[in-house]
Amino acid sequence: MNYDDVEDGLAAEYRNRQRQAADLEYIRRYYALEQRHGIRVEIGGRVRSNGQEGTIADTSGHYLMVKFDGDERPARRHVTSNMEYATADGWVAATPTPDLYANVQPKGRATAGSTQ
Repeated sequence: MNYDDVEDGLAAEYRNRQRQAADLEYIRRYYALEQRHGIRVEIGGRVRSNGQEGTIADTSGHYLMVKFDGDERPARRHVTSNMEYATADGWVAATPTPDLYANVQPKGRATAGSTQ
């Protein structure tokens, strides 16, 4: 047994878990699914996308890698786009976060029908 290879593997696994933890923390904070819908996003969690069920296998930045039942490889999915999550109360649809800036106009700019 080559102990250097074992150490390299453990270090790689540690970095992978650190990356996943950081990605999940961002996802939880940004989308606030737990606060808004009671959804806890985590590796191993069950999800459904467009009717197809699977398991969260990994993260990819701000996306989830979902291994759908019957598929060999995980697929990249957006956290709220056509996603439902299994909770103790059943399947719950994730909705996008409200866009706080959707109706904000830059200062000094007139909008249609405004008087400036």
